[in-house]
Parts: sequence; structure tokens; C-alpha cells
Amino acid sequence: MSKKSALDIIKQIRLDWKKGDDERDAGLPKEIDGVTRIDNIVYGPDSKWNLLDIYIPQNVTGKIPVIINIHGGGWCYGTKETYQFYGLGMAQRGFAFVNPNYRLAPDVVFPAELNDVNRYIHWIAEHADEYGLDKSNVFLMGDSAGGQMAEQYIAIIKNEDYRKKFGYRLTDLKFRALALNSAATFVLDPGVINGATAGYFTEEVVKDKLDMLDTEKYITNSFLPTYISTANEDFIRGLSIKFDNFLTALGVEHVFKEYGDQNNPRAHVFLINQKDEVARQANDDEINFFKKFIIELPLSGRE
Repeated sequence: MSKKSALDIIKQIRLDWKKGDDERDAGLPKEIDGVTRIDNIVYGPDSKWNLLDIYIPQNVTGKIPVIINIHGGGWCYGTKETYQFYGLGMAQRGFAFVNPNYRLAPDVVFPAELNDVNRYIHWIAEHADEYGLDKSNVFLMGDSAGGQMAEQYIAIIKNEDYRKKFGYRLTDLKFRALALNSAATFVLDPGVINGATAGYFTEEVVKDKLDMLDTEKYITNSFLPTYISTANEDFIRGLSIKFDNFLTALGVEHVFKEYGDQNNPRAHVFLINQKDEVARQANDDEINFFKKFIIELPLSGRE
């Protein structure tokens, strides 16, 4: 597919998806009980895209476990504003929620978006204490394209050989578990890179950085405990099933859950919808999974 046609598709996606997201979230409050929000914190040099919000649960004693989000959107769409209501809901469940922007295709190509993820994770490591975040209990979450980057980032920090290919440095954050929601795993599978996605994974990128894209090649049994969610009408449902089987073969602790059925169907990344009862249950399920891996440290270990 030509670059021009990819750009045309991206333009239409941004119009259509924004309309759908606005309709989904109409009427939701930007301030909710029990949560303090801090908006538009600068984490990098790009004044438009290197911004993040932090949503902090109130009345929590001690350091607060933290969820770091990587939003979805086909590598070409989405902002922290799109995910603010979801993030506020997760914070209401007792976790601080870091909700960042990152640069989007076609303005950048792989691995620039992941570089932004790495940049904001380092920012969190450096500034966690200022916001009462518990660096000993950090959880990574991503949906769709963000799920691909979340999978890839954990593979990078868990495999030194893979990490060297990106030139990333480890932080002192202790990642305990991972949630992948309708994640675009196995990005090199036929059909994953097409249309709009070719605006990020260009022909030149695939040719020159093929090994960097082969994330699953570098995943071992040291991978984090993982919650995999999909839906019965998720258009990339098969990738979640494949990743479930992949982690099973490696012996990695994980949960696979599919939501919706023939009479009550759910689609791709349904769990963002704060008005949806099934989405609320999915969010509860993931939070309860994360809670299993919180490590309680003595006070001396948190200083």
C-alpha cells in the first residue's frame, strides 16, 4: 500500500473513531469522587504530544500502586483525553493511573512511539515520589496498538539482548503484572500491518527493523504475569487467543478472558466504555488480577 493511501485511511479513521468515542463518552464527568487529577504534565521535548495526566485515588495510606497506560488507536489515533474517563475509573478502584499522550503515525514511524513510552516510563521513575507513587508496585496496561507496545516493552525490559536493539536503560520501577486488552500481538502476522498501520510500520521499517518487530522471539518464561482480555466480536480476537496459547507453552502465569456472547456481544476494546456494565466487570477483573501481585514492603523498604 502506498504512503498516500495509508495517509488517506488514517485521516478517515481519525474522523470516524473520534465521532464514535465522543458519542460513547457523552455526558461523563471529568471530575469524579475520590480521585484527584493532575493534567498536562510535560514528560519530554514535544510540547504537544509529550504530556501526561495522573489520576490519584484519595484517602489511600502510604505509597499508591500505579498503573501506567499505553493507549490504543492503530498507532495513528488517540490521546489521553480519549482515555481520561477510563483512567479515572481505574483510579477510583485504588490505583494511581498514569495517562500519557505519545506521538502518532504518520508523523513518526517505528519505534518512535515506543521511544515515547520509554521516555514517560523513565519520567515516572524519576518523579514518582513527588506524587506518592509506589515504585515497588507498578503495572503496565495497553489496548490494541497500545497492547502491542505494552507487550513489546515488557519483552524489552525482561530480555537484555532485545533491550540492546532499542538502546533502552532499565529504571528502578518494579513491574509486577501486565494487562493486554484486545492487543495487537504478533504484529508480523499476515494482515496486521496493512492500511493505516502501514503508516507506522512502513515498508522501509519492516525491511530494516524486522528483527526488532519480532517481539515474541524474545519473550521467555521470565515474562510478567499477564491478563489477556478480548471480546467475542473483537476483530483481532484471534491474536489474543494465539497469545494465550503462546504464554501457556512458555509456562508464563496468565489469565485469558473473553467477554460478551451471541446474545450480549462485545467488540474491540469495549472495556473503555464507562457506561457499559460488562466493561465495568472487565475493569474489576483486571484490577483484582493486579492486586494479587502487589508486594507489601516494610516501611524501610519504601523510603
